[in-house]
Amino acid sequence: MELQLEDLKYQDEAIESVIKVFDGTEKNTFDNSCIDGIRSNICKLNNEEILKNIENIAEENGIHADIANISEENDLCVEMETGTGKTLVYLKTIYELYKHYGFTKFIILVPSVAIRQGVLNTFNGFSRQLEELYGFKPNAFEYDSKKLSKVTNYIEDQHPQIMIMTLASFNSEDKILNQAQREDLFSNMPFIEAIGKTNPIIFMDEPQEGMDTDNSHERIGKLNPLFKIRFSATHKVVCNLLYRLTPYDSYKQGLVKKIEVLTVTEKNDEASLKIEFSEVQNGKSDPKAKLKAWHQTKSGKIEFKDTKWLKVGDNLGDVTSNPSYLNYKINRINKSLKTQKWSVTFSNGVELFEKTTTGNLQPIWTLQLEWLIHRHFTKTERLAEKGIKCLSLIFIDKVSNYMGEEPIIKNLFAEKYREIYPEYNGGKEPSEEYIKSIQGYYFAQKASGEFADNEGGVNEQKRIYELILKGREELLNKDNPVQFVFSHSALGVGWDNPNVFNIATLNTAFSEIRKRQEIGRGLRICVNQDGQRVYDSLAVEDSERINQLTVIPNETYETFVTQYQEEIKSVYGSASAGAGMTHTHKGEKQNLVKFKRNQSETIDEAFKRFWKAMSKKTDYIMSFSEDNLISTSVERLNQIEIPDYVIEASSHMIQEISEDGKQDEFGGKESRQMKASFTALDLIEELSENTGISYQTTIEIINKINLDHFIKNPPRFIHEAASIIRNVELEEMVRGLDYHITGDEYTFNFEEFERQIDDKKIRETPNKGVYDKFVFDSDIESRFGLHAENDPEVVCFLKLPLWYKIKTPVGEYNPDFGVVMKRKQLKTGNESQYYFVVETKGTDDINDKKALTESEIYKIRCAIKHFTALGVEVQYNAPIKEYNTFKTKATQTINELEEA
Repeated sequence: MELQLEDLKYQDEAIESVIKVFDGTEKNTFDNSCIDGIRSNICKLNNEEILKNIENIAEENGIHADIANISEENDLCVEMETGTGKTLVYLKTIYELYKHYGFTKFIILVPSVAIRQGVLNTFNGFSRQLEELYGFKPNAFEYDSKKLSKVTNYIEDQHPQIMIMTLASFNSEDKILNQAQREDLFSNMPFIEAIGKTNPIIFMDEPQEGMDTDNSHERIGKLNPLFKIRFSATHKVVCNLLYRLTPYDSYKQGLVKKIEVLTVTEKNDEASLKIEFSEVQNGKSDPKAKLKAWHQTKSGKIEFKDTKWLKVGDNLGDVTSNPSYLNYKINRINKSLKTQKWSVTFSNGVELFEKTTTGNLQPIWTLQLEWLIHRHFTKTERLAEKGIKCLSLIFIDKVSNYMGEEPIIKNLFAEKYREIYPEYNGGKEPSEEYIKSIQGYYFAQKASGEFADNEGGVNEQKRIYELILKGREELLNKDNPVQFVFSHSALGVGWDNPNVFNIATLNTAFSEIRKRQEIGRGLRICVNQDGQRVYDSLAVEDSERINQLTVIPNETYETFVTQYQEEIKSVYGSASAGAGMTHTHKGEKQNLVKFKRNQSETIDEAFKRFWKAMSKKTDYIMSFSEDNLISTSVERLNQIEIPDYVIEASSHMIQEISEDGKQDEFGGKESRQMKASFTALDLIEELSENTGISYQTTIEIINKINLDHFIKNPPRFIHEAASIIRNVELEEMVRGLDYHITGDEYTFNFEEFERQIDDKKIRETPNKGVYDKFVFDSDIESRFGLHAENDPEVVCFLKLPLWYKIKTPVGEYNPDFGVVMKRKQLKTGNESQYYFVVETKGTDDINDKKALTESEIYKIRCAIKHFTALGVEVQYNAPIKEYNTFKTKATQTINELEEA
């Protein structure tokens, strides 16, 4: 198979942007650019002329001077999203630079073997077609310190030369290129100096990967480049940015695959004994570790958060006030001499490495692999009709889980593949030889030259290396059996394949691979068996889309997409970045701000239905009669429904994504129930301590309640039960309060409006807001609005107007947000809408008297009765500190309504 060269406008624009930098210079010839037997790149333009060219190019491409960071440095930047062909762009740029200006000396500098091999693949794959197009073929070679004759050739030859090398080739004095005492020097000078006399144009592929250290700058400087041209999707250093193809532009224009994020995560996992090793402190005293674990707060709530700095001898159960961890006493905090990794060892034998998480991840991995294989089979069937081979990529946590004596992931894959295969193949069973043949793998090369561990022998490893890193076209051939590629981190940057349609990340580390790198391995538009790119029309329905990448991470969709957007923001910046800060400055200018109605018919219709449901006014009457604390508590406790500890698979199709936000479509979710693991707990002690009631009263309550839900998730049950009992105690104050509907309604003006307001307290909400922005009074409100704006299950939301007030005996009460949510079943596709009113506070616990005043607690209690009087259509959630808390409660409510 030979991949076909395409004439793509955006690639031509990027190439032309570089060519124009040298506009006006004299063309290099043998006579004007050959000195002392060395053929050099000569540019007669002065700094002012080049700078003017750069300014004009940036302006033509719509890049503001501040963003372009224009300077007299001999650095140029071209920014192209992963998967849009930047390697081919800079290779074609080399051809054009020789064609226009006669430049002959080029170096392609890469940070890794994988990227170097990718460059060689691209050059070799397109060299015939490029030669036909341009009429010549440059001499391109991989630098090898044992083949210095090629370097001599590079220095002297009149024909275009491309030397492809890693930074490691010359990044220390002992490297051969830097050595001054050798018998084979070039004209008695180190090769690095001789190369410098050629004034090469250096193309830096992924320069953010180690090319901007002080040592790297010094070493690259010795090459005396005419210009350095940086190509990346994620520049950390931006200088003279000529051309930019952002993720948003490439996604919108259909230049890369559309993305489905199918997340697999734990839900309601307070009883999972999960622990993360966050940080280590190593100074003059003994090392200390900071862990993240489930803490039981004074109010009884369970929170997953950081501990203080812990030392050997500390008991995690005591530190977290969570008796489930009492068997986790720290025995050792150590840094491995061999791996240089920190670990914490507990008294029960559990060992935890820095930046990793404990817990049984096999069920999560199993479900990730299950969905990967299902998606793989489904896509394979559709793509085969168009002559397109489907590939899937799996990132694993450590090599030993695939190559070791107990290859957990390898065995899990074989087990799930064997189980799922008959469903798509008429009930037939796959042979063990077949399951082995469809798997390929590439792990980092050892210093000894072997490619990871010795399974299958070195020759087998080399064969797989040749296939995955060198034989891209062979891997694309439908006759090659390999369909699933396993890697650790070696394929994280620089390797991709146009026919990767599914990516799963099976890891215990919480920052193993950056999101844009992770996604980037499969963004490229796919090719058929003739090597031709197969594009979708911009108007294609998702169900008919060919170029769709499914990413299967083991984290929530919100976490995944937020991190992805933050990476984009770190590169492109954003008007909304930092808008979540709380401003308390007084006396600042008030601006006239216009609030525009969202033009979406879906939002308009949903909000009007919502407002009709919640616009009814109420009044109240009060009566006083004693109620029994025990009977009320028993009644409420028997209504507890602790959600199952589950692993949840959830699908989201991203329609658009940029530095300013995303648009997506929720594809549904499914759950798999898990078993909780916990140590013995004293229910009586825990409930008595968390509610203040006596042991005798606690025993009487417990004797009358159903403990089935306690067994499901003891920490969660204790928190829920204690909260209910405390609420009963508080409700003695409001027990006699009764709300009834008056028949009057709040009238909502649906027009646009203007307000005098401090614009620093405004958050933009163009996607899900009823209006295009809302005013926030606190950082908590700001964050809630941001999450609602980016939640695929939210139809619309509104910061409720100040005139929407509920009567209470202690004054009028104005809730914060109205939210309309949707729920679509993954299998049936049916969708329903649900209405919520939310009160945000600095706590999720109504009994938290440190965060809430008695008046606030009383008003919230009254509001509960107010919305109860309205009926079940509008659900009230208060108080809410974190959006995830609201989401959990809303999901539980929706589940209950659906079951009802």
